[in-house]
Amino acid sequence: MVQNTSLIPTSSINKNSDKLWNACADFTATIFYDVFRKMYESIPKSNLFKRTLGEQWFTNMVLFEYSRQATRNELASLTDMIYRALAKKVYGEGRKAST
Repeated sequence: MVQNTSLIPTSSINKNSDKLWNACADFTATIFYDVFRKMYESIPKSNLFKRTLGEQWFTNMVLFEYSRQATRNELASLTDMIYRALAKKVYGEGRKAST
């Protein structure tokens, strides 16, 4: 069964003010933050310098911001796909996204 995912054109979504799209972007960012964090933790660390709490906090903050920017720019198609799937349930089958 093929689903029609073109009910809501994502090009007409006002991505800055649409709460559902922003929630989808934040959800996707959280998933990719975990991926980026696991990748960063797989890098061997030297014991020459002790890692401070501030460095750990800053690294986590930077990795989360990388994931947020990635999901809003390079991975926007994945966010749009999640948005379209949820928008059909939230907004109903016939409603188009507002501009």
